[in-house]
Amino acid sequence: MRRRLCETNSGFLLITSYVFIVLIVGILAVLSIRMSTSTAVAIYQAKCEQARYLARAGIERVKAELYNAFMNYFYGPTGAWTESSFQWFDNLLTDSPPYSFPVHGSLPTGDYLVELLDVEDCADDVGRIVKLRSTGTSAGVSVSVVSWIWYGLERSKVFDYAYFINNYGWFWGSGITANGDVRSNGDFSLRYNPKVNGNVYASVDPELGSSGSIEGTNVHDSLSTYYATAPVRARPGNPTYPSEDVNGNGLLDPGEDANGNGQLDTYEYSYGYDGTSTHYDKQMPVVMPYLGDLGFYKTVATQKGGKIIKGGTTLVDGVYEGNLVLIGTDTDPIEIDGPVVVTGDVIIKGKVKGQGVIYAGRNVHILGNIEYVNPPRWEKPDVDPSNTDSDNLSKDFLGLAAKGNVIIGDYTQWYWYNNCGKFLRPPFTTSYKVDPSDAVNGYVSEYDEEGNPWFNGNYTAYDGGEKEDGSPRRYYESSLTNWFIHSISDDYRDINQIDAFIYTNHAVAGTVGNLTLNGGIVARDEAIRFISTLTLNYDVRVKNLVFRDKFYLPQDLSEPKVLVWEEE
Repeated sequence: MRRRLCETNSGFLLITSYVFIVLIVGILAVLSIRMSTSTAVAIYQAKCEQARYLARAGIERVKAELYNAFMNYFYGPTGAWTESSFQWFDNLLTDSPPYSFPVHGSLPTGDYLVELLDVEDCADDVGRIVKLRSTGTSAGVSVSVVSWIWYGLERSKVFDYAYFINNYGWFWGSGITANGDVRSNGDFSLRYNPKVNGNVYASVDPELGSSGSIEGTNVHDSLSTYYATAPVRARPGNPTYPSEDVNGNGLLDPGEDANGNGQLDTYEYSYGYDGTSTHYDKQMPVVMPYLGDLGFYKTVATQKGGKIIKGGTTLVDGVYEGNLVLIGTDTDPIEIDGPVVVTGDVIIKGKVKGQGVIYAGRNVHILGNIEYVNPPRWEKPDVDPSNTDSDNLSKDFLGLAAKGNVIIGDYTQWYWYNNCGKFLRPPFTTSYKVDPSDAVNGYVSEYDEEGNPWFNGNYTAYDGGEKEDGSPRRYYESSLTNWFIHSISDDYRDINQIDAFIYTNHAVAGTVGNLTLNGGIVARDEAIRFISTLTLNYDVRVKNLVFRDKFYLPQDLSEPKVLVWEEE
């Protein structure tokens, strides 16, 4: 009996062990299957991710290639363009497109194929939206992505500077102060220690023969000196409170919270002065927008309802045909609202209120001070920069954009020409390409072998037009009579303040007193002669993302932007 009992227990143990082994094997099998499945899923997901990246890589390639191809067409030989330039994208849908689809590409991880689905008009803006489908394939797995890419306009980057010259830049004189960055599309010459509270940029340009060099030196204020001496119209400091971030590590360390608000008060877009002045030579030129056909700006002026009002009377409703004289007083200022176009000359001085830009079909003549009724202010120190930005949003702003020249002072007087004349003709100036639409203002002096029009650079010559009295007109003169210009001009010694952002395709020139310009200068050639001081206070509102599209300054081609990604 004992033997049988032992035999029975032995059988039971064997059965139990067998069952246990079967269970273990089963569990391991399940785990193995799951692991195999998980591995397969992981491999598949990795292939999907690779295919997705390939699809996006295809989109990025085509986005960039379309931009480069269109950019060459958009700017052409002179940089001029019209609203109809964007019809280039419509031709992508034709039998003979300027850029061919589909686009195939290969990378180490797989392939992509990009197809054009559609080209759409922008409902409320100039430009086009290009719809693309890109399919990426990696190890037999495919993923398709559809994207909508916007090609349009934005405020030109030339307005990021207190002084931008589309030629050789020059600051000659210890009386010059620029509270802002300065830049040229050629070499930059600094003589007699001008003060630049900002950076200096020079560019390499084979057409100008420039090497991108910065000749000479400038002085600049320390941040503490800037806070103590810079005017309220000068751009803010960064940080906005002088005793914050003493060690410059970007953090609010113990003992640095001078205003007690618990934060480091800096400007998000770094447009404040940080106490340094760095030279950047050998830069790439910045494309300067060219005011060719003003049709685009006429359309914008009409769509935006731009107006100039004086004494309760609307002088300009969108577009004004002819020459316009604007003189503002304390009791009757010039009121501007949005962009407007004046097809002839603009003669202006006095008090200004509102926000907008005046586009002149020929010259802008500033014959006295231009002063805002409600100017912006940047207190130093500033305990609340966000509130300052918000407050300045509603302050006055005037842009003066000329298809011809911007001329300051009474050019009918001998001293004006003696001071400026030699700087408005070769060898100080040089010949350059212009737009065919400049022929109406006499700027087409000759054509090159490729048929491109050129101006010889002599602004003191006659332009082929006449003044109102039938006398011949020079490039720097207005179409009004010399007698009238002299009768309304202030003495050059009394021209001490100009509140405006000045832009011109050609030259800005003038004879002035001790001038402070609150805004900026963008021009090809510059010849401003002053008594002893010239101060440029950059209006940072045109660079701040919150404000810059509000003022309707001259537009330029924007980098393309992907509006929507959608995976099919």
